[in-house]
Amino acid sequence: MLVVGGGFAGVLAALAARAPGVSVCLLEPSNVLGGQGTAGGVAGFCGDSVRVNRPFAELVRRLERHGLIEPYRPNEDRRAYDLEWCAFFLQEMVVDAGIEVLLHSRVVAVRAAEGVVRAVTVATAGGLVEFAPRQVIDASGACVVAALAAFPFLHEGANRQLPMSLYFTLWDTGRKVTPVLPEGCPRWERDDQIPMTSLHCFPSGKVEVKMKVVGFDAADGRSRSAAEIFARRQMHGLIHYLQTTGYRGRRLDTHVLAAVSRGIGIREERRIVGEHILTEAEARRGVRFADAVAVNTYHIDYHWPDRAQRAGTGITDMLDPHHLPLRMMIPRGARNLLVPGRGASGDQMAMSAYRVMAVVAQMGFAAGLAARQAVERGVDLTALDVPALQAAIVAGGQSLDLSDYGDYLRADLGGDEPVPGALPAALSLRQTRHATFEVGWRQGDGRGCVHRIERCWVPAPAAPENVPPVAGETVRLDDGTPLRVTVAGGTLRAEFEGPGATWTPGSSLAVADPAVAPVAVATRVGLAVVYGDPAGGVRLWHGAPERLRGPLPPPAAVRLDAPPLEVHGTEGDSAALPAAAGRA
Repeated sequence: MLVVGGGFAGVLAALAARAPGVSVCLLEPSNVLGGQGTAGGVAGFCGDSVRVNRPFAELVRRLERHGLIEPYRPNEDRRAYDLEWCAFFLQEMVVDAGIEVLLHSRVVAVRAAEGVVRAVTVATAGGLVEFAPRQVIDASGACVVAALAAFPFLHEGANRQLPMSLYFTLWDTGRKVTPVLPEGCPRWERDDQIPMTSLHCFPSGKVEVKMKVVGFDAADGRSRSAAEIFARRQMHGLIHYLQTTGYRGRRLDTHVLAAVSRGIGIREERRIVGEHILTEAEARRGVRFADAVAVNTYHIDYHWPDRAQRAGTGITDMLDPHHLPLRMMIPRGARNLLVPGRGASGDQMAMSAYRVMAVVAQMGFAAGLAARQAVERGVDLTALDVPALQAAIVAGGQSLDLSDYGDYLRADLGGDEPVPGALPAALSLRQTRHATFEVGWRQGDGRGCVHRIERCWVPAPAAPENVPPVAGETVRLDDGTPLRVTVAGGTLRAEFEGPGATWTPGSSLAVADPAVAPVAVATRVGLAVVYGDPAGGVRLWHGAPERLRGPLPPPAAVRLDAPPLEVHGTEGDSAALPAAAGRA
């Protein structure tokens, strides 16, 4: 087995593929494993980082043991960690698994015929080496093997790709520094002139800076090289601005440059044309697939590709968790090549969501198990036993049931919508597999049932026996908190049980018919309630506990478009930089 690319998709693929009788070689052009999460400077997990798989959980456990990662907070977009330690732990996990690692190595030629990759030539520090692998996993992000093997791919190019970013670190010296603006570096006077910038400030005095870089093609050699040169000039202009004028009026005049990422951060290079192309429409409706091998938990994150300034991040619409199928990782016509990660087959908007590390770790893990099955059974990818693959994925700690996801940025999920059917005398509700809802009702001798599947209501094959619960029945949320739902004065209310078994006054959810008993169930997002609409009919309310307790955090689109200036501590939520914190 040959795994090309040592980012999170590649590392998890290698760990999943390795088994007695299956040798694995992992290639990485940088000097560390982790890809964008280490060499690229992206020191934070996005997406659900507690329900990935067992190897990923082991990495998080090692970071947690030494206080090197922040707690998982469901309504925060980024979970910061120490990237150098992350690189070390990934290295040790891979070496301990008996995987051969070749750093400073790049694929330079591929020989393929009839959909089969026959040989891969690699430039190493010691010269050229040719591999003849049974299975290949291209986790390069640039689809380098797929492109050299002449499989079809998509390449947006400069000013159409999701833009690059340069990550660098400043440290607080504790005393005023002398700003330096080298010749040829830009000078700015106002925040609306500087490139899109995010600052993450830590108690140690460290400030991690993300700076947007536009106008280059990450998949073109000359353009990528020019982007690195341009970005460092832009970086020195930005540092001078932060030291003298200050971001949002707060100067970092005691901070100096301490480190720059090994390579510029990449969001997009190429994408294969796979056996299935995941579309934005599928992602938006929370699609389910029979050959699902991973789950995306991140939102659409489309950065304007041709504008350096912030002016809104772009499109940051929240998505329900949705499936990622095996077919999107198989180049069209390929028999022994898989492409997990940002190079997988999807349109640009869908890719903007599934490209983040916690998600590609799931994709890589699934690709590794698929390739391993092909090697062990002596078959190619067209003959995989998909149910057996899915069972192996689940056995590896990676759930494919969408009902197990939904608390990541959960305050932005949910809603209140009509349910098809007449106003009933009695209701029932349950959440079924893949985060679908089943609503039943009884009206006289008549019964009915509908399912909510991929945001659409469809009639159920048969109406269940409905035994309506007592109004105000108590349910327990995922965190164990007791909650009851009642209708009082024509208002649907949710009440939490507090100390001493007392109940809160309650939060108003909606106007409701007091003649119909509401029914509630706990979900991963929080709570789902069906209730009678005074105008006739039935409605479903679904949302997070934060919607019940209030006040709500700003929606993701507002939170991500606003200039992030965050302070990270060991306890509590990240907060805006205090007004007095001129030195972060």
